[in-house]
Amino acid sequence: MSDQPRILVVDDDPAVLEMVAEFLSSIGYSAETASNGKEACALLEAQTYDLVLTDLMMPEMGGMELVQHLRVNYPETLAIMFTGFASFQNAVTATKLGAFDYLAKPLQLDILQHSIERALEYQRLCRAQRDLEVVFQGAEALGWQALDLITDSPQAAILRNLRLMVWEEQDLKAIGHCFLEAARDLVQATCSSIFLMDDVQGKFSLLAASGPQVQTQASVAVSATEGVMGYVAANRRPLLVPDLKRDPRFPLLPLRPYYQTNSFMVIPLTGYRFWGVMNLADRQDKQPFAPRDLFLAWLMGRILVEILESRKVPEELATPWTHEDIPLGLGLLDQNLKIMQCNPAMERLVTLKGDLTGKEVFPYLGLTSQDQEKLEEAFRQVLATHQPQEFATLKTLLQDKVAKFFRIKMLPWVTDRENNRGLLLVEDVSEMEHLKQRLHLYEHLAIMGKLTLCVVHELNNPLDGIRRYLSLALIKKDDAKEVERYLSEAQKGLQKMALSLNSLMFSANPYKAPPQTMDNLHNLLQDAVKIMMFQASDQRVQVAFHAPPEFQELIVEADLYYVFINIIKNALQAMPHGGHLKVDGYLHDRQVEIAFQDSGLGLSARELEQISQPFYTTKKTGEGLGLGLPICQKILERYKGNLLVESKPGQGTTVKIILPHVSERKECQLKTS
Repeated sequence: MSDQPRILVVDDDPAVLEMVAEFLSSIGYSAETASNGKEACALLEAQTYDLVLTDLMMPEMGGMELVQHLRVNYPETLAIMFTGFASFQNAVTATKLGAFDYLAKPLQLDILQHSIERALEYQRLCRAQRDLEVVFQGAEALGWQALDLITDSPQAAILRNLRLMVWEEQDLKAIGHCFLEAARDLVQATCSSIFLMDDVQGKFSLLAASGPQVQTQASVAVSATEGVMGYVAANRRPLLVPDLKRDPRFPLLPLRPYYQTNSFMVIPLTGYRFWGVMNLADRQDKQPFAPRDLFLAWLMGRILVEILESRKVPEELATPWTHEDIPLGLGLLDQNLKIMQCNPAMERLVTLKGDLTGKEVFPYLGLTSQDQEKLEEAFRQVLATHQPQEFATLKTLLQDKVAKFFRIKMLPWVTDRENNRGLLLVEDVSEMEHLKQRLHLYEHLAIMGKLTLCVVHELNNPLDGIRRYLSLALIKKDDAKEVERYLSEAQKGLQKMALSLNSLMFSANPYKAPPQTMDNLHNLLQDAVKIMMFQASDQRVQVAFHAPPEFQELIVEADLYYVFINIIKNALQAMPHGGHLKVDGYLHDRQVEIAFQDSGLGLSARELEQISQPFYTTKKTGEGLGLGLPICQKILERYKGNLLVESKPGQGTTVKIILPHVSERKECQLKTS
């Protein structure tokens, strides 16, 4: 979003347009006007807007149609609708179509201003959250190497000392208090707590707390589906709230009376299972938490997860695992993969009826022989290495011939390492999988709708040409040469249409790496360019991609996809109102080069010197974490590669990735196909 947000006001009443435009200019916004939806669509094609204010009833194209057009073609542009014919039904319809707010005429300017501020703040939070998501996915790809990003800093020393200090501590509650004390030194959190997840009861139970809420929360059990902790449990991503009063994600959440500030962070404790959350609030200096604090707290959370996974859950949080109410199928298996003990849920999930003790369970899960062999081999590896394994979704066909889906986890039996035993967890996720498939279908249809509009636009011109050439061919049917020429031109038009239609076959999540662990460099780079084309199209950025055919022979790890996504994202952010991005691949004698060249504002010499330093960002305070490029560099180090940045103010920026070529392939972990 630019320094001065751009707002488009759409209304068929000139007096309303003039009044709203003058008001917006007086409070620091850049305002443009249109008298109906069609005029607004023309302006939206020419430039980007942060927000659209639109009347409901207008000639040619009304507000509802305009909001729908925005949702399909410009999903990042929010809309606020207003009308003199306000009704509950219209408000519900507008919200379903994607309007952020619905106001009644005559407009009250203070209410309008508040609604605009909420919409722009929500937009900023969404963009910041997406940026943080990309950074954390890169950090997760680095694993414990992420700690190297803050090497030699006081924060790194705190984390290392914490890890050494708590490792020998036996009492889990004492460990929790050690982490909360470290949080005060690490991110100045003075009011914090750690809650562990009780899977059986579906609630969080307090492990440790610091600050004025200690007595209040001593015996608190919180539902795992409610409030902020429920939100984090569902998303499993770190949450940063700079100011609760201005955060539209939690409009009805009251601030606890013992909190001194409106800012807090929640860190999910996730490893081979979801362990719980760590809440951090009230910085000592009363300032809001920043993305840097979130990253440091996330590192601390990783250490806590490592500790939790090295020891059993305390008795007060444990429940007999054979309990009738546990929905998961649980089985204790010996080294011969035979069941020593299981719960009723496991007996209900398998095809064999009766006592399972002493029998192998894998043949009775209704899996294919290939999946069965895969699971048996994985369980033997768990027993040998004491490292857990998980299979997200396996399709099974049980006796009732109905397809079901199982999520399967395998864990070493940590309470008895001398006897080689392991725990098998089988969860029936059929309902979730069917809902997910339906959701994927709806998302696919939404994307297809957007692509269809683009493709229809691209098909009109060649289709008109084909019609004209076929008509001319019929007129000149006695002239073989002319007929051949016209049919040849028509064939070219059909080929162009086929290329446009091929774009309908692509849809994906921009922040999720490809499922393969390995892929050729050309495909990985092309996928990254394609998936960012939606954002590029919204911003009127023209993207050109070229790579030599030899890139298809270079097999690389899929974590390079994160590097490509992050660089393209940065380039697009440098061109919020249009520009050009060139992605070119080159093959030199002993190295591979990939250049990303944008036409943005560029960087000053001082910015260029600091751009690779951890936590340095050119964005506004609190909006950027400043770890994107450092993480990219760490990933490239695995391949003996380099990242170079060239830029001048007003002349754009070029980011180059340099990787060793064929002669260095083994050393940099590249392989030839």
